[in-house]
Order: sequence, then structure tokens, then C-alpha cells
Amino acid sequence: MSRASHRFLAFLGFLLVFPFFLRRRPRVEQRITILAPPEVVFAFLEDLSKWPRWTAWDQANDAVLYTYGDAAKGVGAEQMWSTHRTSGLLRLVRSDFSKRLDYELKMGPPEKPGEGKYHLRGRFDLTKDGACTRVVWRSVWERAQNPYMRYIDLFLQWMIRRGFSQGLANLKLLSEKEARRQADVKEATGSNAL
Repeated sequence: MSRASHRFLAFLGFLLVFPFFLRRRPRVEQRITILAPPEVVFAFLEDLSKWPRWTAWDQANDAVLYTYGDAAKGVGAEQMWSTHRTSGLLRLVRSDFSKRLDYELKMGPPEKPGEGKYHLRGRFDLTKDGACTRVVWRSVWERAQNPYMRYIDLFLQWMIRRGFSQGLANLKLLSEKEARRQADVKEATGSNAL
């Protein structure tokens, strides 16, 4: 056998064995520091009707149809969305004002919104750091039982990590702009009071 054949067989053996070593639950974590107080950042997170303004997935697909539950803000708030390829349900499950927000996300085929094939849990942690806010965005989901489906988990991790990075960058721009606007309003009303 040629050297190329040996390399190909070794690579094929690696692909067949590697998924069995992926034992941990898939998770993604991204961080950013935003020059704005936590309450300004939190206002964009806790209100699901504001998510399309900063999340990367919403900006990548202009044919997203959104509907909301009885509330779009706070614990129990729901956002249902659909495109021609997929649908999902996003629900806020915990809210500690300006500190932490937890959500669950179900994604699946467009004809079954909320009955998703994929179930993810996510969390935002906000920590005040002087004039800034440190934001950590995490997501976790159950690993595939079929070892070879874990390659899809690896792809999802890569895709979600990219989406988190872009979303946090957008959140930073919006939050810092809003913080400047609020500071200008406060300064204007303070100077008028004199």
C-alpha cells in the first residue's frame, strides 16, 4: 500500500473513533466589555422585542416572522419565530435585574414552532466594572446520543460562537449609544435646572 493510502486509512480511523471521546455537553461561552451601566445593557436583553435589533441571526435572515406571547419582557416572556427553513421558541426563565438572565430556546422545522428538535439553555451574566459592564453569554445543550451526530454538535458550537460574537458586538454598539444618549439627556436637564 502506498503512503497516501496509509494516511487516508489513519484519517478515516480517526474520524470513526474521535466522536466517542466527545463526552462533555456541548457549550459555548463568549465575553465582552461594554462602556455602559448594567441597567442599560439589561434593557436590551430582558425585552425580547429588542433582540432582533442586536442578535446576529436576525440580521442574517431578513425573512424572519416574529410573534410574541402575552409578554415580551421579563420571566415568562416568549418570542416565536419562523423562516422558510426553521422555527423556534425563545422563553425567558429567570431574570435578576441587571445581573443575570436565563432563557431556553427550542428550534425545529417550520411547521412545528416550539416543538423543536434542538433544545438549548442560555444565560447572560452582567457584572459592573467601574463605568463598564462585563457581559458573559453562555449556552449549553445535551450532546447527541449517536456518537457520529456529535459532529453536528461541533458544527453548532462553531456556528453559535460566531453568532454570539457578532451579537455581543452589536449589543455593545447599541448599549453604548443608548448610554451616551441618556447621559446627554441627563446633562441637558441638569443644566436647564440651573
